[in-house]
Amino acid sequence: MDRAGAGESMKMKSALFSIIFWLAWLLASLAPPAHGAATVSTAHATVTLLSEQPQATPGQTLWLGLRFELIPHWHVYWRNPGASGAAPVIRWTLPDGWTAGDLHWPVPQRIRVGPLTNYGYEEAVTLLAPVRIPAGPLPAGPLTLTADAEWLVCRVECIPESGRLTLELPHPGSLTWDPATQHLFAAARAQWPEADRVSGRYRLAGDARTITLEVPGLVVDDRAEVWFAAYEWGPVDPSGAQSRQPTAEGLALRVPAGDLPPAGDAALDGLLVVETPNGGAPARRGYAVRLEAQPATTGASEPLGLLAALGFAFLGGLILNVMPCVLPVLGIKVLGFVREAGANQRRRVGHGLSYGAGILLSFLALAAILLLLRAGGASLGWGFQLQSPVLVALLAYLMLLVGLNLSGVFTVGAGLMGAGQALTAGSGLFNTFATGVLAAVVASPCTAPFMGTALGFALTRPASEALAVFLALGVGFALPVVLLSLWPAQVRWLPKPGPWMKGFQQAVAFPLYATAAWLLWVLSQQTDARAYGAALVGLVAVALAAWLYGQWQPRGWRLGLLGAAVTVVLLLLLRPVAGPDVAAPARADPEHLAWSETRVRELTAAGRPMFVNFTAAWCITCQVNERVALATENTRRLFADRAVAYLVADWTRRDPVIARQLERHGRSGVPLYLWYAPGSETPVVLPPLLTEGIIAEALQSH
Repeated sequence: MDRAGAGESMKMKSALFSIIFWLAWLLASLAPPAHGAATVSTAHATVTLLSEQPQATPGQTLWLGLRFELIPHWHVYWRNPGASGAAPVIRWTLPDGWTAGDLHWPVPQRIRVGPLTNYGYEEAVTLLAPVRIPAGPLPAGPLTLTADAEWLVCRVECIPESGRLTLELPHPGSLTWDPATQHLFAAARAQWPEADRVSGRYRLAGDARTITLEVPGLVVDDRAEVWFAAYEWGPVDPSGAQSRQPTAEGLALRVPAGDLPPAGDAALDGLLVVETPNGGAPARRGYAVRLEAQPATTGASEPLGLLAALGFAFLGGLILNVMPCVLPVLGIKVLGFVREAGANQRRRVGHGLSYGAGILLSFLALAAILLLLRAGGASLGWGFQLQSPVLVALLAYLMLLVGLNLSGVFTVGAGLMGAGQALTAGSGLFNTFATGVLAAVVASPCTAPFMGTALGFALTRPASEALAVFLALGVGFALPVVLLSLWPAQVRWLPKPGPWMKGFQQAVAFPLYATAAWLLWVLSQQTDARAYGAALVGLVAVALAAWLYGQWQPRGWRLGLLGAAVTVVLLLLLRPVAGPDVAAPARADPEHLAWSETRVRELTAAGRPMFVNFTAAWCITCQVNERVALATENTRRLFADRAVAYLVADWTRRDPVIARQLERHGRSGVPLYLWYAPGSETPVVLPPLLTEGIIAEALQSH
């Protein structure tokens, strides 16, 4: 059972189990309470709440224990359950002023179920929790302590169980210590990790799939088996193989990164377990480890250096100019150069520099927003703004407005409406600057060659280096147009202004209409029918407002009234688009499977070859690759002949697990294509621009 299934099962217990549980609880409640013990029994476990001290003492710490005694071959889970499962949860009800601390977890064992590895306990385990008793007089009468516990008990199948355990402790008196209880608490503490936390360091390897842990000063027996488990789920893949290697300073481990590898310079906390052969079951010792991030050393297998990333970003920016998502805006820029063909060089240079400034500032703004959101814990990447349905709808409206302006439906005046809608329509420097901004915005769904690697590097580096990479990308993107404005000899080929320009201007509007249509298709992949219908009505409202403006040419309060009316209508229409309950419609496709890390592991264990497509509806490069390389008859036949499992990771809507997976492969956005040869855990990363030949060559060479 996976984590999601376990969690849902714990919330949705069967009616039969609930009836049995409440009957058992009712019978138990009729029995006289025992001092220092309360027990709940199920078909698989006996759970007891214990108090180490026979009575409460003001100003002292009372230690409570939750003891699980399990039937053979069944287990409960550690704080990080591993590849599947769920840790026990306790909700305390204590006297006023009493506070319970965190559970103290004994060192777990690895429990393997097929290709998966979990962390947990078999036979018996006692989880201890400290309870702080405030100073001052205790409440009158017996003191009632209640633990509402939920746990998942598993063998191959898993069963969620729960129980309410209640202790009544008397006031300080003549009660004596119970030796058996003292022995259980002492045995539980003996299974804790070593008291002194061990310090070390870690670094991500160049493929971002392995983490190297170094623990200076720790020397273990050569026969011992050593493994590491993170305290929280995500940083380390519990089911992957771990390799140990001695170092001059102590111990080093290479462990596989999980779905949420450590980001930036965050510390990695976990448990280092040493298992030494001891006849039957191995002797198991644990060390609490705090690992600080260490920059990766340079080398052929290590991440990209800053200079190389800057070069890749610059080349990616140059190539971005010929990507299909940018061509509509470049048509507008060509029209601008035609208008300026007769102007002096100084005027042309001003327009070129204004266009470049719009691009550079937009790229820096996108980078700053992305880095700020990531600092707050969001998992984002290149093109992240198009994962928001509201922003997709607004961008579609913007493309429609610019197209209608070029088509002559309205002309921009000098009012507020003009300031908001002029953008690329006029011939001033502001209009050229706005064209650069628009080019940067519509370029974000595209990933050009070299660009993905550079941005993947940027998003794992400090802010100064990340901004430098984005700046290099912007320079490469803006350079062709800026050079065209600086190089008069290359502008002379442009025809002189004349009547033909009106027809050309109207023709340029149609690529913008096509862009708006594409954005609406993206929106249809992100929302349900109700939200999509509201967005279409908003499109009609925007077109109507533009037509009214063109016919009416309002000024003053009339302009304000029109603008306010459009704003109110859009706010009402876009509410369902922005709602948290908006979900993309399910789209079944028998030819591919939904990607997940668990599915990859299962197919790898089965020896099945895999092709993984990380894609998004708003990624034009992805859609082009789908048409020319992936959805063709030749590729489908090739996949069928070789029994290739085709997995799709859809990033159309924000998904932090997919974002982390992209980071592991040094990418900040889609597309990403991975080919897993039969039985191989390490994929081959294919180029971002695919052909049938590239896919066939990858499959035939492995």
